[in-house]
Amino acid sequence: MKLLVTGGTGFIGSDLVEMLAQRNELFCLVQDKNKAKPHPNVEWVVQDLGKALDETELPDHIDAIIHLAQSRHYKEFPERIWDMFHVNLRGTLYLLEYGRKRKIQKFIYASSGGIYGYSYEKFIETDSTNPINFYLTSKYCSELLMGNYNPYFRTVVFRFFFVYGPRQEGMLIPRLIDNVRKGEPIIIYGKSGVRLNPIHVNDAIKAFSPALETPVSGVFNIAGDEVVSIKELSEKIAGCVGKDPVFLYERSMTPGDIIGDNSRMKTVLGVVPEIHLDEGIARVVTGETE
Repeated sequence: MKLLVTGGTGFIGSDLVEMLAQRNELFCLVQDKNKAKPHPNVEWVVQDLGKALDETELPDHIDAIIHLAQSRHYKEFPERIWDMFHVNLRGTLYLLEYGRKRKIQKFIYASSGGIYGYSYEKFIETDSTNPINFYLTSKYCSELLMGNYNPYFRTVVFRFFFVYGPRQEGMLIPRLIDNVRKGEPIIIYGKSGVRLNPIHVNDAIKAFSPALETPVSGVFNIAGDEVVSIKELSEKIAGCVGKDPVFLYERSMTPGDIIGDNSRMKTVLGVVPEIHLDEGIARVVTGETE
């Protein structure tokens, strides 16, 4: 297949591109070619998704689009709202239109399990959404934009739940590791904090091949099997780091949990997580990539 991929040098994207390039021809949009790894089946194309898409640099025929890219300033509200808007929303619309004109077969979009909000029950794909910040709202709005293109090609939304792995920066598990190593306090709401079910990046990227190669569509929660609280997760990290975690307890109760039901991922895509949390955390702490 001939695929267009955005965010190919990012945390999920770098591993995904390496996997997909083994059997497909890839065109990867990137802002900085210096971060791209040369591969005979990958053509890196410089594009800024915060601006209008330059289609003259893109192929006339493409089979599918995988859209992973997002604004780098997703935490900077309200200072960088326009970058989030242009990259996360307008950029998605440009890609959808490019796909429609090129008569693609499928559009796969990387969203977030965070758009559901909080609950004390596992989220299923048909649950209502409650984005709690501008970034998550932009992700959900892009999902809504995609729905208008269902008459033209199949659309697939992956709502990722706390994907983690080596080389990740700035997200939950790397932050917890950093806190434990530095002896900085980890805030725990209630007795043990919010519960979640992380998934290792090596398991998460397995969802893309069946989504591309079979006539599936719709929303999929991409999440692990093991449910763990922030306190339990921090203690697992501490066991690998070799230092006791420092907890700061807040009296207020947790707003709820962020747990994705991954039944549809398993039954429809055939993806079953294989990397257990203890093993995955150990890999991240030691920097192992395999």
